[in-house]
Amino acid sequence: MNLKIKLSLLVILLFNVAVFAQKKYTVTGKVTASSDKLPIPGANLIVTNSKAGTVTDFDGAFSISVTSGDKLQFSYLGYETKTIVITNQTVLNVSLTEAGNQLEQVVVIGYGTQKRANVTGSISKVTNTDLDQIPVSRVDDALIGQVAGVNIQQTNPGAGEAPTIKVRGQGSISFSSNPLIVVDGIVVGTDADFLSSLDMNDVESVEILKDASSSSIYGSRGANGVVMVTTKKGKEGPTKFSYNTYTGYKFVPRTNILSTPDKWAQYVSDNNGGELTDQMKYIQKLGTYTNWEKEIMDGGIITDHNLSISGGSANTKFRTSIGYNSDEGVLLNDNYKKLNLRLNLDSKADNLEFGVMINPSFTKQRRFPINLVDAIRQSPWLPVYLDENSIQYVNRLRENGRWANAQVGDYAMERMFDNYDLVNGVPLASGGTSISATSNQNSYAKVNEINEEKFQTKFFANAYFKYNITDHFNFKQTLGGDYRFVKSEEFRGVQATRNGAADSGSFYNSSEQTHIVTESLFSYSNDFGKHNLSAIAGFTTEHWSTENVGLSAAGYTNDYIQTIPAANLTGGSTSEYKEKLISYLSRVNYSYDDRYLLAVSFRTDGSSKFGPDKKFGFFPAASIGWRISNEKFLAGSNFVRDLKLRASYGVTGSNSGIGEYDYIGLVQPVGTGLDGVSNGFNTTNISNPNLGWEQLVEFNPGIDASIFGGVFSFSFDYYTRTSKDLLIDLPVAAITGFETALVNRGEVKNEGFELELRSKNIKTKNFSWTSSALFTRNKNTLVDFAGSSGLISIIDDKRPSEWISLEGHPISSFYGYVVSSQIDKEFIKNPFYPINAQAQDVYVKDINGDGVIDTDDRTILGTPYPDLVWSFSNNFKYKNIDLSFMLQGSFGAEVRNINSQYINNEFASNQDSTSDLPNPEFTTQRIFTSDDVQDASYVALRNVNLGYTFSKDMVKKFGINKMRLYVAGQNLMYIMSKDYTGYNPEGITDGSDNPLTYGYQKGAAPIYKTVSFGLNVEF
Repeated sequence: MNLKIKLSLLVILLFNVAVFAQKKYTVTGKVTASSDKLPIPGANLIVTNSKAGTVTDFDGAFSISVTSGDKLQFSYLGYETKTIVITNQTVLNVSLTEAGNQLEQVVVIGYGTQKRANVTGSISKVTNTDLDQIPVSRVDDALIGQVAGVNIQQTNPGAGEAPTIKVRGQGSISFSSNPLIVVDGIVVGTDADFLSSLDMNDVESVEILKDASSSSIYGSRGANGVVMVTTKKGKEGPTKFSYNTYTGYKFVPRTNILSTPDKWAQYVSDNNGGELTDQMKYIQKLGTYTNWEKEIMDGGIITDHNLSISGGSANTKFRTSIGYNSDEGVLLNDNYKKLNLRLNLDSKADNLEFGVMINPSFTKQRRFPINLVDAIRQSPWLPVYLDENSIQYVNRLRENGRWANAQVGDYAMERMFDNYDLVNGVPLASGGTSISATSNQNSYAKVNEINEEKFQTKFFANAYFKYNITDHFNFKQTLGGDYRFVKSEEFRGVQATRNGAADSGSFYNSSEQTHIVTESLFSYSNDFGKHNLSAIAGFTTEHWSTENVGLSAAGYTNDYIQTIPAANLTGGSTSEYKEKLISYLSRVNYSYDDRYLLAVSFRTDGSSKFGPDKKFGFFPAASIGWRISNEKFLAGSNFVRDLKLRASYGVTGSNSGIGEYDYIGLVQPVGTGLDGVSNGFNTTNISNPNLGWEQLVEFNPGIDASIFGGVFSFSFDYYTRTSKDLLIDLPVAAITGFETALVNRGEVKNEGFELELRSKNIKTKNFSWTSSALFTRNKNTLVDFAGSSGLISIIDDKRPSEWISLEGHPISSFYGYVVSSQIDKEFIKNPFYPINAQAQDVYVKDINGDGVIDTDDRTILGTPYPDLVWSFSNNFKYKNIDLSFMLQGSFGAEVRNINSQYINNEFASNQDSTSDLPNPEFTTQRIFTSDDVQDASYVALRNVNLGYTFSKDMVKKFGINKMRLYVAGQNLMYIMSKDYTGYNPEGITDGSDNPLTYGYQKGAAPIYKTVSFGLNVEF
């Protein structure tokens, strides 16, 4: 064979080899965990530098089309990513090693994602592994104790009510500091009530952007942190059905706060020489007893159902779900119902990707219409309804025969039983023995005869398309928004109050809001050797339109018609508001050799809330990081698995809380009283065209580390955040015709630390135990109050307790007198009725020692802000059994607790002092003193969950892939301070969240306990 022929054959052979090498073929295999050899379902496989990919099935098995020479990447949350080069294998079994720390996670950041290892800001991530098994009706309730630096308080834990969320303290003087809420990348606002429309079963993860570097990409709304909710999406593979459900019982354990007639009698006998007073003799003769805790806090059932369907191909993935939640609450007539629908659809074709998300929800809430202490303040001897026994004691002669027609089954009132002749056993028109402590209608009637309902229809949606211009450069256009219709109805029946028909009424309010968001975003990402560069630049617009309607009516003589007829109309109003925001944003992330990290972002926001010269605010931020663990001197170190130093600095802004038109002078119509001129106009505010953005400047150094071969990891952040140019209402001269004007003045500082500790205590084939501990410390300081330092504020004219805002101290501090001693019983007019009542007055200290008690003897009595918030979680797994629990607590906060005013009858006239009280000039009302400033510290067993997962062999014959049964509890242990009187140390009175008077508590709903049973099924 000559050389020419040989060369020709060689060329043909090489060509055939090349063709064979490029031929596509199928690789099958299984992905398992290296620690226990168990399969990993849902692991991600991608062919790098291509769009091909798949996920493992329930058995960890996969099948994928490849070409020899491809790089196949295997990844799963919590495990180290592994890349394998394809060299003609047809079967490939892969074992993944559990990640030494959380730095391998991908976290959601503003307008994108980033590997945690390269994050240089302060971002916490909570993955929904079992949050949907916590028996609560809201997403934010499930997050309590899950994130350092985020304090979530159950300020009003009624059914469906929103908790209070604060990220790194209170930054504003005049307005709330709610974080921004972002769902699937679309901004929805700062109203925490939006979280009520989400179903926890649909949530994949929640990221909290805490520092200015991470949140400044949201500019004007990122000032108080950002809560980013990512919902579950479909995955490639066969269609899967999942059904999750639980049913539980919520209850408030009985306490010894309220007394009984027997205890009253024993107290009188012990302190009155063994003799009972006439009042106690009458109560014993009456022989009735009502446990008002049991009647008002009657407990309830909570039930949750969620059915989801998901699946898809390599090009199109979907997930749809329907959820229903019913929460009866723990208070009488308190209940909440929610229906939630969701569709997530993502598809791609060539260089184009597109998708839609649709989420309508419907809620109905019946609210507890009065505060709790008003509901339980009733005397224990009073029956709820009159019966054959109690009706014989009703005084039909009192108050001009008001109760002359009383019948069995009517609501009982305390005044019905006054003026009783013990000797002859008959009621009297006057004189005799009286036992009432209030003239109010009984508590059960107050709650039962007022129907206060709230209906919400919410529709949240977005659609996007993404065009991949090159492998590294793309453009994404998003259109989204939300629609909300809220209707509130209240009917106050004729038996709801002591005044009957005179107080009856019907009230209607509705609010309709449309919010539209558009985002246009360019993204670039590429590797250049050891350099990695990613960048975004874009433009967003937002538009809000709101309409409100309010109607009221009176003059009802019965409860048959509860709507608002024209004849009963007493008032009506409508209002309309519009707001616009336009934003320009950009961010650049750079890393060199995965060691040196840099992130820089810029955002400009323009808001219609401000005047022509102040509309735009500029919010820059920068952060740096050094991954020391990737340096050569730590290469191969098993002791230090990961070690990263980072620091960030940034500026965010806020226009939250102010009205849409506060920068201009507004007018409102008023009656003139002039003939021929029915209406005139009054100005309602002082215009301020220079009104501009609040600015929050934050510096945050931190460290992330994983040591002992990844067994122990921690993250530490120190931060200092200064709020400047605050939007506050400052007092102005009376000559202006106004009391205050809205201006940009003042400064507040929040500083503190956050520590997250995580450990993998034990890891064997059959048993594992992991733990985590979170600690948060924040100090709030009013630095500059624009000349108003020392401002005294009150919240209730009838019980005018005081707060002070003093520079060098927190925004609000409780202010008043320090109690020195109580008034002795011998100087109380009637110390034996009501029993255990406290005198309205107490002796207080002469702080300045001048021999007189006056306003100069007031001092700071405490603050509503905790010194430390913490949580401690443990997760155990033995074969198919799993157990988890969380302890959570708060120390150092105090509340101005007005509950004791009601529980202890501190305003009962029988408790007034006698005329011979010694040194009355050294007494003052208890409400102004330290006696009502109480320790709000607590320790709670927030969540506990015990579950059993059935083996696949046991359930597959029923067509089930996976099934788990569990029992869960919430707040099964809740320890309050001995100094606290009430049912909820976290409680803050609804509507009293003004930062200047924060910490006011008057009858917040009680902390409840829940025991539930649940089922998770996948088929």
